[in-house]
Amino acid sequence: MNGEGTRFSLPSELVIEHAAALHKQFKEMKIDRLCRLTVDFERVQKIDSAGIAFLNYLKEQCADVRFENIKPEFEEIFKVYVTERKSGRRRQIVTTTFEKIENVGDFYWNFRKRVKQYLVLLADEIYYLIQYMLKRRGVYPGEILHQLYFMAYDSAPIVCMMTFLVGVTISVTSAQQLKLLGADIYLADLVGFGMIRELVPLMVGIILAGKIGASITAEIASMKVMEEVDALKTMGLVPEKFLMVPRLAGITLAVPMLVALADFVGIFAGILVARFFSGIMPKVFLDEMFLIVGLEDVLIGLGKTVCFGWIVVVSAGFKGFSVEHGARGVGIATTESVVLSISLIIFTNCIFALILY
Repeated sequence: MNGEGTRFSLPSELVIEHAAALHKQFKEMKIDRLCRLTVDFERVQKIDSAGIAFLNYLKEQCADVRFENIKPEFEEIFKVYVTERKSGRRRQIVTTTFEKIENVGDFYWNFRKRVKQYLVLLADEIYYLIQYMLKRRGVYPGEILHQLYFMAYDSAPIVCMMTFLVGVTISVTSAQQLKLLGADIYLADLVGFGMIRELVPLMVGIILAGKIGASITAEIASMKVMEEVDALKTMGLVPEKFLMVPRLAGITLAVPMLVALADFVGIFAGILVARFFSGIMPKVFLDEMFLIVGLEDVLIGLGKTVCFGWIVVVSAGFKGFSVEHGARGVGIATTESVVLSISLIIFTNCIFALILY
């Protein structure tokens, strides 16, 4: 080591037999990355691919590497196999900066592309549904009833159980706080308004995302992987209409039934809590609730849930039709479908809150 940097002299044979010893010798020198390294080729008579790899390794470890006394017979090898690197640290910083900018740009571009594809699919499904209602063609007969049975009847038990438990939880925690203020009777207003207008739509939407959305995504994604979607196109059918319209019609018909059932179960849970925790009779509870809760609140809750149901089905179809990587892609698409549906439901619910309140 001197004022101009570090000098590293190579042996006469830069071959694989000496590679391990050279690596050990270089590491023992403990050269700083920013230090200038001068590599002397004066004694080198033979070089192979392991030697070339070692030279490239030196260029990676030091920002400034210079080769001296290179024999003419080795110059062509250097031009072809020894990569040129400019000031390592500065290039690394610049590359990292550009990579970050590029990643942000890629994220924005992919996000914009996905949003556009989602909105196009939503518009297509609205058109196909209206077209089916007018012409009654393009959908397998009886499929809507099958979807209605799956979405309404099969989902009713889990919707009832979850709504009842949430109703009990909300009622118990609210009753404790209202009792401190001597306002026990307002538990009816809180439960009725909260369940019908906010909690029931949100709970039903999330349950549909986890149960219905995952099932639809897995089914359509499997058909896409097995090339059944391509077979439908070969037969002259539109897959987005043939597969999605029955599910959209089914969710539109199933949601009112599920909402009515969930409203009843949630209010029933509030009545039980009011009776046994606060001593409020069921008739008094209902009379107080109907003073605050009207038909408008029921319709708002129903409309929100229908919107959430459509979000679930369209998101499931969007992820199902865009699956690519075989069986593994089916699992990824199913997971992404549930995450996307729940995220959009919460985002849409926030928009409704800003508009309605």
